[in-house]
Formats: sequence, structure tokens, C-alpha cells
Amino acid sequence: MSALRVTDTVMPTAEDTVNRNPMRPPADSPRTAAEAFKVFCAHPSPLILLGVLAGLGALRWQGGAWSWRDLAIALGVWALFPVNEWLIHVFMLHYKPRKVLGFTVDFYLPKTHRRHHADPWNLTWVFVPRHVHFLVLVSLAVVYGVAPSWRNELLTFSLIYLLLGLHYEWVHYLTHISWCPPLKYYERRVLEHRWHHFRNENYWWGVSMGLGDRLFGTAPEAKDTARSGTNRDLGLRR
Repeated sequence: MSALRVTDTVMPTAEDTVNRNPMRPPADSPRTAAEAFKVFCAHPSPLILLGVLAGLGALRWQGGAWSWRDLAIALGVWALFPVNEWLIHVFMLHYKPRKVLGFTVDFYLPKTHRRHHADPWNLTWVFVPRHVHFLVLVSLAVVYGVAPSWRNELLTFSLIYLLLGLHYEWVHYLTHISWCPPLKYYERRVLEHRWHHFRNENYWWGVSMGLGDRLFGTAPEAKDTARSGTNRDLGLRR
């Protein structure tokens, strides 16, 4: 197991990772539903999301005045979420550092995502970092403050978006452990994300949903897709 985020300063090379991490999950990976839920709930991100969802749900219930707008918002967020997921993965998480006026411009999230590709079975890098949740909560509070007349609609939007975010965390976690629910949907999501990690990182960007890949043409047949050779270091060298 690699060190924690705050102390792990060395990026493993692709060769390091190949030696330590075969394609199969490690022996201590959760292999039953009970083990999977226990480990999942031991990580901060799912607990933060569950707590926030409970709070937002209570506020929305208290607000009442349910209408067709709530259903429209929920359906809209659900329909757009796979595109949102695809765009974040492509342009934010796989951002490559670049030189601007002689300075290297890089960001925390793509850095941690590179570590995730280099060490795919290390659950430290699987979950959304806590400070991202903090920034999201601050942003939501600001929006609620400047648009109080839309409070109920904003709460509905936040509830559905974060609920889908929790589902994203669950599906992403499943792709990096041994156990998977015996449902074709989850089996397919796990398979495609593992292709992203172990065959070619330029395809299969969707994690919890695959519609984005179908819309943007990034879900080829695995048997027709060559191995990139850069799926562990994303084409970057230490």
C-alpha cells in the first residue's frame, strides 16, 4: 500500500507499477458484499456525501411545494450527468502539465489521477479528495445565497447531482476491488473502466455511466483496440 496523499511525494514509474500491481486485484481486495460495503464506508468521501445528502434532503423536505419542476430538474441532471462525467475525466483529470511563460502549470486533481493510474489497486487514489467536497459545498452555499427564490429548485438539483456523485464513487470503487454485484450493468461498467486502465487510457472515459462514450465515439470494441503502452504513466515521465 502506498503512502497517504499528504506524504506520498514520489510518482511510481510504469515499470514500478507493473512489478507491484498485476491486472488482477491484490489478495487483500474485498471479495464479498459485506467486505466491500465495510471498506467503502470506511473512506471519508462516501460518508461526507451521505451526510450532505441527508442534510439537503431534510432541507428540501422542509421546503415542501413539490412540483413538476422538481421532476424536470431530476431528469435533466440524470440525462446530462454522463456528459458531465466524460468532460471532467477527459479535460480535468487527464489534463497534462504545460509550460506557460516558462512556468509549469499543473493542478492537484490531475496529479492525483496520475497516481491513480500508476497505482490502480491503491484505494487511496480511488475516491474524490475531501477538499473537493468542501469546495462544492461552499459553491452551493454561495449560489443559495444569491438566488434565494430558487432555493427549492437548487436543493433538488444538488440532491440529484450529489446522489449521482455517490453512485459514481460506488461504481469507481467497484472497478478497483475483486467483488462486483451480479448485475450486468455493474459488470459492464467495471469491465469498461478496467479497459481504460489496462488497455488504452484514451477510451472508455465513462465510469458510472457509459452514455458519454457512446455520444463522443470513445467506446470501441476492446478486441479492436491496441494497447496504448502509456495507460500507467499517461505518456508522462518522472
